[in-house]
Amino acid sequence: MAAEKKNKLSVRESFVRQLENKIISGKLKPGDKLPPAKELCSLMGVSLTVVNAGMSELANKGFIETVPRRGSYVADYRKKGNTDTFISVMRYNGGTLTASEARSFIETRMALDPFVIGLVVDRCSDKEIEELLPLCEKMQQERDMDLLCSLVTDFYYRLASISGNTFMSLLYRSTAEPQSCVYRMYFEKNGSETTINTCKKLVELLLARDAEGAKSLMITALNTALQGEMAVV
Repeated sequence: MAAEKKNKLSVRESFVRQLENKIISGKLKPGDKLPPAKELCSLMGVSLTVVNAGMSELANKGFIETVPRRGSYVADYRKKGNTDTFISVMRYNGGTLTASEARSFIETRMALDPFVIGLVVDRCSDKEIEELLPLCEKMQQERDMDLLCSLVTDFYYRLASISGNTFMSLLYRSTAEPQSCVYRMYFEKNGSETTINTCKKLVELLLARDAEGAKSLMITALNTALQGEMAVV
């Protein structure tokens, strides 16, 4: 009963989801004008308070845009969106990413991970790096797919965190859900052994202060993942 109550959407959440789904599915297209708030109340059977709060949330996610004295219009969420928007799109797709979205994440990691590695080598003590090892051990023992994906995601978040770069830490944390989704996609296809071994080898290289070796390991693994082969970070 507690789980059912927890998973039940509020009236506002239901209103937001309905409009999100219409926009993501293409039933509502960028530039389409939405009915006035009072008309939305009648059409969707909700209060004006719910409509106003829901429209504000949709605007924050980049799904709609309100023009003073003209009304609210469907926005191009691909241009106006943020991390919350991406999570809404994932939810619409059943919690998965498209191949194009997964590729985008890997390509972004190819640009960011070497930078993080360089910071860790320059700034972190052996003790800070060694604190990543228990995560590697947990990965090795974990058999639950969802928990394993969370552990790998957390490994790279902690790597960004100890780098001392606040923006990188927040970026990795804010994209935890889609990152986990990428790992699930590859684990289901290729297994997790190569990924876990990459994490362990990365810690060894960081402790040896071998920045170039660690960067090369990451780029090789990411490149192979991009090509759809076995090595996945």
